Amino acid sequence: MESTSKIYFIDNPYPNGHKIESFIWSGRIDEYGFIWFDFHLKTENYYANDDENGEEEEEDLSDWTSKIVWENYHACTLSSNYWGEHRGIRINKPDEKLDFDEVIKNDFFSNDLPSEQHFDDDDLAFNIYLLGHDSCADHHIRFSKKDNHLYDITWTGKIALSYSGDDEFSHEFKAQIFNAEFDGFHYPKDWTVEKATEMFKAQLAHFEDYEFVDLNPKSNKREYKLDKRK
Repeated sequence: MESTSKIYFIDNPYPNGHKIESFIWSGRIDEYGFIWFDFHLKTENYYANDDENGEEEEEDLSDWTSKIVWENYHACTLSSNYWGEHRGIRINKPDEKLDFDEVIKNDFFSNDLPSEQHFDDDDLAFNIYLLGHDSCADHHIRFSKKDNHLYDITWTGKIALSYSGDDEFSHEFKAQIFNAEFDGFHYPKDWTVEKATEMFKAQLAHFEDYEFVDLNPKSNKREYKLDKRK
């Protein structure tokens, strides 16, 4: 069975997909008490395992189907937080504490596919660098729980090659991530631990199952995240 985490860009020149070099799945609480999932994915170079690299190709290929174009952009980064914007997928409901073990049984949808009349990149849940800084939307994320706090994740979505001026979400991707571990909940850097404790207690069910973890014990600066006790 395939156990290498990969992302496939449907009908691009690499049908065997692209190995995922790094993947981080984390949570975040914002100043209003809303809780979000963030995902960050980076591939290896598109051509890393291409045995046919260097072969001549037809001149009239579209950007999506041209290896030469893909090679010019090297690798993909798909992320809700890499470029600093607060994006991601909100996972809690108003006036209801979030039970992590229950909510993770649900499928998650970004519900951000633009209409033909309105397209604002700021409304999208994720940014993507693919063939330049393109756009992605209509994400569907599903978790499958395994042992030892690990999960397999299936993630699909649609892509518009907006860097080259095409705002139509006519391309698709599918990522299959194996043995992913939740990286914990982050909170605003200007909060004290006491403030974070107060906010998390109000929004998370079973708060006693969590603990604050130092992000960098060797640093003189104390920064923490909230993670489930192992």
